[in-house]
Amino acid sequence: MRRPAPFVLVLILLALGCGGGESPVEQMEPIVDLDPDDPTILMRPFSAEEIRDEWVPGFRLLMRRSYPERTRVERWTVVSADDEGVEIEYATILDDGSVEGEPTIARSGWVELRDHASFPAAHSTREWVSRETALGDFEGWLYRVAEPGAAVVNEYFFVPTLPGAPVQLRTLEGDATVFELEQTARLRPDSN
Repeated sequence: MRRPAPFVLVLILLALGCGGGESPVEQMEPIVDLDPDDPTILMRPFSAEEIRDEWVPGFRLLMRRSYPERTRVERWTVVSADDEGVEIEYATILDDGSVEGEPTIARSGWVELRDHASFPAAHSTREWVSRETALGDFEGWLYRVAEPGAAVVNEYFFVPTLPGAPVQLRTLEGDATVFELEQTARLRPDSN
């Protein structure tokens, strides 16, 4: 018995498209936003190793910290680093460029710095966006974290090529921005 050509063509296409018993849908990589080691949190923007490779001695950030009533500039400088962690000097910078008071130095582990971006999956989202920042226009991950029981949302914007602290952080109460932290300058000692 001779089969019609369309029927034979359908059989051939099914055989080719399902190689190994998998449908084309099963062959696609799933888009997963949950951390594979801890599915209660979203994927973090950086590994501890990526931060360690970026935050070398001499690395410096200028951060603008803004509240509705005041703004100040902070300088974060890596003063030493090893396999386990980093020592960062924090200084408040006045308008004339001088340092206000005494800078403080604090030690943090690389995993601890990575875990600052551990956002609970139950009330957080992560999406790829374009943003205008003080450092320039970038594409990156925007995390929106709602505080349970409050009308507060924190937005963290991370740029994949700039490991570490968020390039922008905003705290919103309803439609009002009540806090902002933004990188305004970033310097690696080996870049000129």
